[in-house]
Amino acid sequence: MATYLYYDTVRLNKDAGGVLNVSEVLLRNMRLSRDDRVEAVSERHPRVYDLALRLKLSRFVLDTLLYNFHRLRMLLTGERMFSVFPNYFLPFTLLGSHRDSIAIVHDLQYKAYPQYFSRAKRLFLDWNLWRAARSAADVVFISKSSQNDFERHFGRCEHATVIFNPVDAPRGTTAPAAQTAPSEAANTGTPPPRERYLIAAYHYYPHKNFGGILALFERMKRAGLVDYLDITGNGAAEVERMVAALAPEVRGFVRHRGLVSREALIQLYMGATAFISLSTFEGFNLSAAEAATLGVPLLLSDIPVHRELFAGYGFFVGSANSDPYRLAKYLARHERTRPAWALAATCAPAAVAGRYLTLKRSALSFTRAMP
Repeated sequence: MATYLYYDTVRLNKDAGGVLNVSEVLLRNMRLSRDDRVEAVSERHPRVYDLALRLKLSRFVLDTLLYNFHRLRMLLTGERMFSVFPNYFLPFTLLGSHRDSIAIVHDLQYKAYPQYFSRAKRLFLDWNLWRAARSAADVVFISKSSQNDFERHFGRCEHATVIFNPVDAPRGTTAPAAQTAPSEAANTGTPPPRERYLIAAYHYYPHKNFGGILALFERMKRAGLVDYLDITGNGAAEVERMVAALAPEVRGFVRHRGLVSREALIQLYMGATAFISLSTFEGFNLSAAEAATLGVPLLLSDIPVHRELFAGYGFFVGSANSDPYRLAKYLARHERTRPAWALAATCAPAAVAGRYLTLKRSALSFTRAMP
């Protein structure tokens, strides 16, 4: 049995967003292993974690203190433990080369959009990713596209692998289409018409290209393909300013729902005409993967990671192929054929957790074979 210490200290960063979601899903599923013992740092050291929370201590400082404590303990006792760092940072240590570690690199957004990161933050990220590239740790990339971005700037890692993000969506589940005016149905005894809407389920960030989303929605609405655009997450004020520039006959059909429960989000996915994401940069695009797992059509920007993950399933929007006729054909074909996303099983949380747990199998076997 292998022992893993999972550094869930990423929870100290309230702005972690999708990284935090991925971390929690991965930890939950790794802990289901019958052959391995997986502990969260926050549970193994609850008092230290609570103190760090109260003092607003940086996770980088806490990770460094705890990792070196356990490294020293292993040297003194001979205990074997692997450390999992769910967001790129490998703690500084003089007690090894991180061969006992797994570090996940999600993306290099700061390289694509340096203007949104301070110079100090960019230097800090550069230094840490450079260290990861030259460490003996298992460095996990969430897509081949993300790995390519990394290697372009920092070179190849000694131990690199691609493991797609875990997608926590109920595959094979069916749900009734979203409906309008339930009171009308009760009064007339006939079901109301189905709402036709695009779903954009993510927070507002510049690279999410909400301007492009609104422009495509306007074209699709004028062509009679959809009626509404539903947006979830943070950023209502920013979206509202952009919506104000739309034509009056369109702007009233954009609905920003804010933060919604997980159950409500699944229902929104499954009642949607299509999921839309026209991002100019992504490391994986978890929201699109959730929608694809649920069988929802995808309207996506034509960027490398979208091609990597959703080729043969999604519709890639571009100046030459996003006319309403082509969109209508794609939606009709999807409705008729009900294709399955080819990577749904690969991205199932249990499968992803299993891949992480096998990364250290060879090291563990070698240790057991030693006299």
